[in-house]
Amino acid sequence: MEMIGTVIIYIIMACAVLGAFAYIRNPESGLGKEFQEGLYSIGPIFVPVAGIMAAIPYLSEFVSAVVGPLFMLIGADPAIAATTIIAIDMGGYQLADVLAQSREAWIIASLVGYMAGATIIFSIPVGLAMLKKSDHKYMALGIMSGILSVPLGVFISALLIMIGDVQVRPDIAASGDATLSLALGLGSILRNLAPLAIFCVAIALGLRFAPNAMIRGFLWFGKIMYAGITLVLVFSIVEYFTGLFTNVLGGWGFDPIIADEADQFRALEIAGYIGIMLAGAFPMVYLITKYLAGPMQAMGHAIGVSPRGAAGLLAAAANVLAMYRLIGDMPARDKVLAIAFCVCAAFSFGDHLAFAANFQPSIILPLLLGKLGGGVCGFVIALWLSVPKALELEAQEPATADPQPA
Repeated sequence: MEMIGTVIIYIIMACAVLGAFAYIRNPESGLGKEFQEGLYSIGPIFVPVAGIMAAIPYLSEFVSAVVGPLFMLIGADPAIAATTIIAIDMGGYQLADVLAQSREAWIIASLVGYMAGATIIFSIPVGLAMLKKSDHKYMALGIMSGILSVPLGVFISALLIMIGDVQVRPDIAASGDATLSLALGLGSILRNLAPLAIFCVAIALGLRFAPNAMIRGFLWFGKIMYAGITLVLVFSIVEYFTGLFTNVLGGWGFDPIIADEADQFRALEIAGYIGIMLAGAFPMVYLITKYLAGPMQAMGHAIGVSPRGAAGLLAAAANVLAMYRLIGDMPARDKVLAIAFCVCAAFSFGDHLAFAANFQPSIILPLLLGKLGGGVCGFVIALWLSVPKALELEAQEPATADPQPA
């Protein structure tokens, strides 16, 4: 199973090489331009990534002091609160390890971080940066529908781990045997997912009875989040070059945004890593949509989306940013469905597979089945709950050319 991630990375790298040669030959060619756009994405991605990662100490403190106790009131572990908003590979794994009151809760919290945390702290702010403003309302509908599927995706993974009596590594380590047998029970799984379920019910009721207000609320949430992380970023830049806050104002509690002796892989390095990966991912998506148009059309017809929408679903399973690249060319219906799918399913065969293979390889199969199963649930929920509103909004927009390129 670990080989799947390696194979996908090699495919993406081969596409990066093809894109580079195409760019050298003709920078305006489709393949060459996708290679260029992948590298150029580093800038827009760096803003949210840097702001969020710099704020991790305060986010962690907020979760520990405020949100965690609220989760405990209804019997859920405080670690679940941490990974609800912090991605597993952006500090959520380590924070959950510290907060969890049991190893079972730690693993459940990790599963939440692969789905909810990755969406809240990464996919939403980066999507708002990458997508056109006219697509933000469809993103809102898709994200809110997809969030409803998170408890289902986590439940699938946790249930499979329980049924299969999957052993895990007992602590944070990139090597070693999986020696810990988890005492997971159906009751503990449901109890820990209760806060997420309550949150999702509230979203579902809002989407059903007040969709316009929900869209406006989501967009305000996104704007406030993006403004906050932008301010954190600019003050981090000022601190890095001048030491103003440390030397003059007496303290600076945010994390650095550039590698130092303590950590060689901070925000700037992560944004660069994402960009150089997208230099291959964007050409890969381009080649898929160009040379596999027939299979994409057949797949799209089978599930009721356009070929571009089908390509977006496939791209999201590798990297959500590759899917965002396709959103602008999709009809509104497919935008909502693809984004709803990606809430749980994004990064399944990319970053998250690699992270799981490094730290908890024994849970890879349950994790993938839960992420993909949750993605399918999000797709179905969006089809019922959000697509009608998306079609209504699309009908109100000025007439445009066919969004599906030949």
